Amino acid sequence: MANYHRIKFLKEVEGLSQREIAKKLGISRNTVSKYLKQKEAPTTLIRQRSYGKKEYSEETKRVLPIIDQWLADDQKSWVKQKHTAARIYQRLVEDYHFKGSASNIRKIVAKRKPSHQEVFIPLEFQFGHQFQFDWGEADIILQGRKQRIYLFCLQVSASRLRFVRAYTHEKQEAFLDGFVHAFEFLGGVLTEGLFDNLKTAVMKLLKGRDRLEQETFLALQAHYGFKATFANPRKGNEKGRVEGTVGYTRRNAFVPCPDVQSMDELNDDLLDWCLKEAKRKTVPHTSETVAQVWAKEKRTLRSLPETAFEACHLVSCKVNPLSLINIETNQYSVPCGYVGQAVWAKKFVDRVIIVAQNQVIAEHPRSYERFKMFTHLDHYLDVLLKKPRAIRDAHPFHSPEIPEVFRRFHQKMREQEGADGDRKFVRLLLLHRELGMKRLTQAIQKAEEKQIFRYEAVHEIIQEMTNDVIVTDLPSEKAPDVLRNYKVDQANIRQYGQLLEEVRT
Repeated sequence: MANYHRIKFLKEVEGLSQREIAKKLGISRNTVSKYLKQKEAPTTLIRQRSYGKKEYSEETKRVLPIIDQWLADDQKSWVKQKHTAARIYQRLVEDYHFKGSASNIRKIVAKRKPSHQEVFIPLEFQFGHQFQFDWGEADIILQGRKQRIYLFCLQVSASRLRFVRAYTHEKQEAFLDGFVHAFEFLGGVLTEGLFDNLKTAVMKLLKGRDRLEQETFLALQAHYGFKATFANPRKGNEKGRVEGTVGYTRRNAFVPCPDVQSMDELNDDLLDWCLKEAKRKTVPHTSETVAQVWAKEKRTLRSLPETAFEACHLVSCKVNPLSLINIETNQYSVPCGYVGQAVWAKKFVDRVIIVAQNQVIAEHPRSYERFKMFTHLDHYLDVLLKKPRAIRDAHPFHSPEIPEVFRRFHQKMREQEGADGDRKFVRLLLLHRELGMKRLTQAIQKAEEKQIFRYEAVHEIIQEMTNDVIVTDLPSEKAPDVLRNYKVDQANIRQYGQLLEEVRT
């Protein structure tokens, strides 16, 4: 540009010839002639346009339509599974016997790729309208051991508020439980949710945008009153809000790796992190924080239903002769009266509830170990009355939930009374249904202190405990005014005497 200015000035203002200009500036006369013929100044844009008009060789022209077709086809493929320039060159050599260089192909691909790139539209969401959901993964230190956990990530599209909760799996019960906690965190429900085509929500992809949804997921939508929409397959950019949340959470909330003793502790920390981030981060293109914008959006949400959704996966089971049902390789006990019957098991994230004839018959903590057995002693007491000898070796009798004093007391009764000791001890255990395990344990402990190991002795102690009622006067200063001022008239027994005389006459 500087040379162009000097040449034009010397020619048009000072009137020098091309030879004189070339000699004065120390450049070629051809260069002077070229600049004087130009009608436009050689700006960067003009130079790029000028130097970019390079003619390709016949060999390169032959493969240009092929390269364009491959790049166009890539727009329909998964973003992580597209042609690279190196792969294009390799295919051209192997399949089309291309004789050109790899560097030439790299330049061609770099120049032609932008014309095939997908165009996106900036979006602005209405308050209370949409949230986006996705699963993520992260590593933590749980009770001293490294473990991979799964992140339930939900983001409100308008205000950018995040909710993150951790689970040890991505099963349907975790998927449903996440929404129960998310809506409680939000304090209301938005109109629409945008999802991937995950199996816990979608049974089958239909034509276009239609989906055959999971029955339990439809029940969740009906309970909270929102509608699910689904992104196109392999189109994560359609829910870009939450896609960014997954990576942001992993890089910020999980670096360094959290060291926790329980998932509850981790989730409490994540909840605090979400609230702090809302106060710290600003909404793009505004000067307000996420928390400030969320305060406005929250007023547009619909109210939560009176009861929370029952976030469980329902499965049918048959009770085997050991009065156990099988759930994911683990076994859980039910009352022995249901042996041979079909029951329903509700698998929650943290517990298993067994139901028969619309009644809850058993409840156990959920286990994610394999091939474990979980039993309650009460489920077997009725059959132990018929088979009392089995009490010593019964699996539920050795559960950590049973106090050690019970096993010591049974051993003494068995030594003193033999088979009768087994039978009477089972009768003793049945008393917990009326007293509760705590009071029964206290009675057995008192009997052990007295070194009396008989059913009758424990029964007498229980009677003393249940009949020992302490009556105390209510202090007058704590009594209600109505009670303090209440007066009872003394009965007049003469009226009864008159009635008796009338009867005799």
